[in-house]
Amino acid sequence: MRVTERDIRLIRDIALSHLLSRDQIIALGYFSSITRANTRLRELATKKLIRRMDTPFFVQSLYMAGPLAHELLETRVAKLLESRTDSPRFVRHALAVTNARIALTQKGGEWRFEQQLWRTLPGKTSQTLRPDGLVITSTIPIFIEVDMGNVSIPKFKEKLSGYAALAHPEICQSLYGFSEFRLLTVTTGTLRSRNLRSVMPQRSGFAMLCQTFEEIGASLIPNWS
Repeated sequence: MRVTERDIRLIRDIALSHLLSRDQIIALGYFSSITRANTRLRELATKKLIRRMDTPFFVQSLYMAGPLAHELLETRVAKLLESRTDSPRFVRHALAVTNARIALTQKGGEWRFEQQLWRTLPGKTSQTLRPDGLVITSTIPIFIEVDMGNVSIPKFKEKLSGYAALAHPEICQSLYGFSEFRLLTVTTGTLRSRNLRSVMPQRSGFAMLCQTFEEIGASLIPNWS
């Protein structure tokens, strides 16, 4: 089997996304039909470039990078595979981030993955900022936080304090290459959205929006136990 450029792009996408479902892989444009997707994914799994993950919580096949994927990936991406987990909470969040990504980039915009966005903010606390994603638009970049209802309100406020520190144009420019941004938090339902909005500071230096998965046109991954 000859490994194509599309295969390499797909394997890299799976690695950076933590994992992808078959339908997400199709929605991202890698295949035009279920039959073609199933055939090629089975071939890549046979070559151990990806691996199929079975879970009782999700009806579709899920795919993670396989044991030989590092041979095709740049070093910094390959290193991400060393500490991966397949806990239900981790898997649910990863799938939800990709659903948000698909919905938000349908009308254009370039996606940046979580691992490409980790930054340590200057200051005594050395707080680390780890957005779930970034959409580069023609107007202003939008950081994405995907909230599944598991994070406590104080912890969410701590995240917001990091974005408030980033809102200083010089700091944002030095860390990301742009001087202003917006923040979109995508969450599970209207009550949770209302609770999150209630702790967003009025004067933060950046525009903040909180919407549900339904409001952005993305499917919500059902709660798992």
